[in-house]
Amino acid sequence: MSANSSSTPSSSSSSSAMDWATHPFTLGLATAAAFGAIGFALGRGSGARKAQGAVNQSIRRWRDSPRACASLEHNGVVYLSGQVGDIDKLETSDAAEQTRQTLKKIDDLLAEAGTNKKNILSAQIWVKDITQHFEPMNQVWNEWVDTPNKGVRACVEAHMARPGLLVEIKIIAAMP
Repeated sequence: MSANSSSTPSSSSSSSAMDWATHPFTLGLATAAAFGAIGFALGRGSGARKAQGAVNQSIRRWRDSPRACASLEHNGVVYLSGQVGDIDKLETSDAAEQTRQTLKKIDDLLAEAGTNKKNILSAQIWVKDITQHFEPMNQVWNEWVDTPNKGVRACVEAHMARPGLLVEIKIIAAMP
């Protein structure tokens, strides 16, 4: 290696400055910047965004209410709001019955969107008391779930929105 060669940039040598300009890190930054500029020019920030409040036509919604919709589909994925048992039967139903009622609603919403429980990607389950309600909910869930096509699942204890509410389930599923 000659005395003028250097592996780090130095202000005293023009060849060192040239080495820095061709350093892989510098070239990587330049490449990233170029791809970022291309993405920007293709509409990510060039004014091609929808006007604020515009409706995204690629989102399909079902059972709208003033607060939310019960389900929606976007890019081949169906999202269900948290589902609960029959509101008028909460005070007279146990965790197993509320789970059955909830899963029936989930089956209906998935069918309405054009999919089914075989395509479940994720389930989030909330129970009022994990020590009392987990086992009965889980027994009904295990009978209902499509075993060869299970998605991921989480179950936690939570304060529920209504006193008699024992189980709530939220689902994300793929379109077939």
